[in-house]
This record gives sequence, C-alpha cells and structure tokens, in this order.
Amino acid sequence: MRYFFSLLLLASSFFWACNNTPSTTTPLVVTMTEAKAKKCVVDTVCAQIELAYPVLSGGDKPAVVQSINDTIMAFVYMVIGGDQKMPLPQAFDSAIANLYLMVQDQYAATPEMGMSFANELTSKNLFQSKKALSIEMSNYSFTGGAHGNYGSALFSFSLADGKLVELTDIVKDTVALQALIQKGFVDTHNKNGDHYTLEDLVFPESIPLPLPMQWCVVKEGVRFVYNPYEVAPYAVGQTDIILTWEQLGVLADRNKWMD
Repeated sequence: MRYFFSLLLLASSFFWACNNTPSTTTPLVVTMTEAKAKKCVVDTVCAQIELAYPVLSGGDKPAVVQSINDTIMAFVYMVIGGDQKMPLPQAFDSAIANLYLMVQDQYAATPEMGMSFANELTSKNLFQSKKALSIEMSNYSFTGGAHGNYGSALFSFSLADGKLVELTDIVKDTVALQALIQKGFVDTHNKNGDHYTLEDLVFPESIPLPLPMQWCVVKEGVRFVYNPYEVAPYAVGQTDIILTWEQLGVLADRNKWMD
C-alpha cells in the first residue's frame, strides 16, 4: 500500500511539474529599423532620405517571419526606387546619390528657386494578435512642383503562413461592404459639422465609390484608406475610414482575427 501511494505521489508531482513548466514559445517581435542620409548642394538645398520600417524576429515559424520581412522589404525598395538585387545599404546609397543629382540639376537650372528634395518612409505596428499582424507604411516625397506627394500602404499578414490577408478573407460580402464604405467616406469628411455629399468630394467617375486599394485588420474592426488622387482631388486629402466589428456585423467574423 505504501508503494502504491509513493507511485501516486510521484505521478502527481510529475503532472504538476509538467503543467507548471514555462512556455518555450518565442514571442514575435516587431522592431523599427531606421536609415537616414542627407547631402546638400548648398546649406539650404539638400537631398534627404529617411526610412523607418519594421523588421520581424522571434516567433516559432521562421518561414512565416521571413515571408513577412520579404514583403516589407520589397515595399522599402519600391519607395527608394532601389534594385532588389542589391543589398539594402547599397541600394540606399544609390537612391541618395540619384536624389542628390536631381537637386543638383534643378539648382543649376534655377538657383533662385533652389529647393530641397525629400523621400521619407514612416511605419507603425497597427495591430498584433496571435493570428494576424497589421502594419502601416506611409511615404512622403517631394521632387519639385506645387506640392509633395504622400500616401499610406496597409498590410495585414496571416501569422499562420505569412501571406497577405485578402479582403474577402475578412469580409464575406464586398457588395454590402461598398455601401458601408461609401457612407463612411462622407461621414469622415463631415465630422466638423460640414454637410458634404459624395458628389462634393470625389471625382465624378468615382461614383459609385470603388473599394479602396488599402485596408487592414485593426483592433476596432477594419481600417480603409483612400490615398490622394485615388478617388478624389489632392485637396480632399487622405481619407481614413474605420468600420467597427459592430458596424460590419455579420459581414465579418471578429473571432477569426482576435486572440
């Protein structure tokens, strides 16, 4: 009998030890990496590039991390106009050299109108759960003209396979979604008591409003962005719309993306 209880005690100790062993899961970490360069023709006429982009590390699926990092880096190369066959530092050096030549040429042609040229990339980790990761990468560039250009790219990645999440993976009925976005577009521009109609805001050919090219999962629901000139004049600016899980209702399954 004493032997039986000894075995029972040993088994019980083993059970509790197993259940109290710290998890070996490595957290997925998103780190912002920066690169900056500035080269001037004269003190006030310069070429400047500033990059801030996310790099993932950790996690228990190296292939997923690599796939997401590859997608992010492809966008960084696109922003600077770099050759993806080059290592990023070399592509970055080539980009600042090319931008400097552009500044140099415009200053030589019209020194009285000398202006600095810039290319800037900023990034934010918008949402992270065990199922998905959403990143915003915003670019501003000025290379002469009446104004600079800017816009945001939104990415939602599945942490199961590292692939970009399709809008149809989130929202079941994009036709019904279109009506919600159209209302959201107008409501966003009427927050200060204005009374704009859709016709006041967008190009005639953009009615009915097409689905935006940029969207991602966020904690509140799904965020959508229309960049300048996408459906409306530059003066309208970038339009950000968040449709909450409550607003989306049966069109979207919140539990599919939340922990």
